Amino acid sequence: MHLLNTYFTPFALILTVFAIYFSPLEKQTIYTTFGILAVTFVINWWVSKNEYKFFKWIQKIRILTVIFNLLITAIIFYLLGSYWAPTWLLFLIAPSASAMFMKRFHVFLIALTAALLMLGTILWAIASIHAIFVILFSLFVNSMSEMILKARNSSR
Repeated sequence: MHLLNTYFTPFALILTVFAIYFSPLEKQTIYTTFGILAVTFVINWWVSKNEYKFFKWIQKIRILTVIFNLLITAIIFYLLGSYWAPTWLLFLIAPSASAMFMKRFHVFLIALTAALLMLGTILWAIASIHAIFVILFSLFVNSMSEMILKARNSSR
């Protein structure tokens, strides 16, 4: 999860800030988006900082974090998606995070949920291609994670 926070969180922030800066948004949409980003950043930072204090529930905390981030992604996508096409890339983050610690079927469910959340907003054909990519990319990350774990365990 820390790797995802290191790489994907800055990407998500940059993508969202670019969407806000380069799009003709109403002030209310801008303020709402920045508010959502601020709250999300604080919550994710706190969870990341404190998840090992609740080690007994770490799996459930990670699952809730993935679901929370997926819902936040959907809200930001609905706010900015029609103004800034690359916002669909935000839907890769939650399924990629789930791919690091969930079983393949659960990764598929998270990726499918991300894909379905995306389908209602932009042109159907374009959204379908994006949605398929989200699912396949997440399953790819899951396979890579499993392969790395197998290689690590076999070298012991």
